Amino acid sequence: MQFTVICALAMPTDMIERKAPVEEILQHSTKHTWWRDVAEHGSNPVVTLLELFDGAELIVGYNCLGFDFPLIRRFYRPSAEVLYPTQRYVNHRTKTLDIMHRVSDATGHYYKLDDLLKKNGLQTKSSNGKEAIRMWEEGRRDELKSYCEQDVLLTARLGLLESIRIAEHLKVTSRGFGIRSELCRISPSVASGADPDGDFVMV
Repeated sequence: MQFTVICALAMPTDMIERKAPVEEILQHSTKHTWWRDVAEHGSNPVVTLLELFDGAELIVGYNCLGFDFPLIRRFYRPSAEVLYPTQRYVNHRTKTLDIMHRVSDATGHYYKLDDLLKKNGLQTKSSNGKEAIRMWEEGRRDELKSYCEQDVLLTARLGLLESIRIAEHLKVTSRGFGIRSELCRISPSVASGADPDGDFVMV
């Protein structure tokens, strides 16, 4: 399997930590896109994605440990700057918050992203993986990019909730899955407002 397009959202951790409104956080976030057939630095299409991962305070996704990371594993290559690519890969996975796995660990069940979005009153996905493959095959790049960006944005909105509703009388609090809680745990200096420049979260 190969990726077709990867989208990410770099969110400012200082705003997340001081509990700025979600819309304000998203307005100050930066979108990024990488295409499979657009090589960076001669051969590797995700060089700058991996560099963003290097600098990220936290990497966030939904089933990214089980799907996205294995999909891009082959792009972790030795270079003059990166002598030990396997260590780099492990470092990136170690600072990853995978919302799907955290919710599953708490509940014992796996949930589709769309199901959790619906249960929490959030907009649902505009398409699905099968249709995304069709978009790629038919050259509908603008649609594919839009779908990918929306998927990332929805994941960000879910991760910024104080709790995720699983059922009518069942919630998982942000202590178990949330971006804010995770940032407090790994970076008390950010939580206190010290030196926030350059910190961001990838979703």
